Amino acid sequence: MEKHEFEQFLYDHIPITEKMGFTIVEFTKNKVKVAAKLEPNINHKHTAFGGSINSLMTVCGWAMVFINIKEVDPEAHIVIRKSNIEYLAPIDCDFIAECELLEEKDRNKFFEMYRKHKKGRLSLKVTCSNVSKLLAEYEGQYVAFK
Repeated sequence: MEKHEFEQFLYDHIPITEKMGFTIVEFTKNKVKVAAKLEPNINHKHTAFGGSINSLMTVCGWAMVFINIKEVDPEAHIVIRKSNIEYLAPIDCDFIAECELLEEKDRNKFFEMYRKHKKGRLSLKVTCSNVSKLLAEYEGQYVAFK
């Protein structure tokens, strides 16, 4: 699935992502980047709403699981099991979430667990930044299941 197809998939299946102005910048099995505009996510302090930041980072990790598990099982379901976020600075401009899965051993362990138990867990780190500054850090554990 190409990034524009995945973006439309998100809009169709998680409609709030379109309202929040999320766009897919990069969508590969090693790296996912999802961008957001400040305007639809602004709070009363004229900065990004914490829930929007969390949503962007959750979706970014979810997208990483999606692109990887769909090669093993196109019908797999994906949910977030737990997450933790640290807000490092107020966000007063457009922002982007990025998730990398570079370790083949992590991917292979996830696939092995999925094949063996029909369920696999994958822990991911996601960063949120603007052009020059790290704004938030997120860790999420996702579960894919039949």
